[in-house]
Amino acid sequence: MINENDIIIDGLAEKVFPYLNDLRESGEINMFEAPQYVMEDFDISKSMARTLVSAWMMQFNSNKEKEHEGSVN
Repeated sequence: MINENDIIIDGLAEKVFPYLNDLRESGEINMFEAPQYVMEDFDISKSMARTLVSAWMMQFNSNKEKEHEGSVN
């Protein structure tokens, strides 16, 4: 069942995930500090920022695992 938070998170993820990719590539911060940046730059709650960063980290790790699996073959 889809709820309102899922819709909000999906909409924000389209904006926040590229932001997080750029932030990671910049090397400016440890990514565990990212929720604070997301909270401030997107004017969202701490809870929502943590949820988005957590979802980004899961997606990032999943993509890295897929890349690794492809290079092993």
